[in-house]
Amino acid sequence: MVHQSVRLDVLNRLRNVKGHIAGIERMVEDSQECSNILVQLAAVRASVEKIGIFILEQNTLECLLSGVDTKPEDKERVEQVVRQMLAFLK
Repeated sequence: MVHQSVRLDVLNRLRNVKGHIAGIERMVEDSQECSNILVQLAAVRASVEKIGIFILEQNTLECLLSGVDTKPEDKERVEQVVRQMLAFLK
């Protein structure tokens, strides 16, 4: 990851997931209902998938737009296509 802001965003998201997992561990230790634990696990899975999509989006934009002099309208079109591809993946 080239941009510091992207790296920090990813780290914050991962830390959030880490905290969520710690909460799930406590649920298991406290013998909470399986259905409640599964709901929380599904939330963690969704969070991890969103992090992956965010990284993919940022990496794609970086690869396609770095080192190239692009007009603002070309950059906007590339960003639009990337958003469309990612929307399809969701």
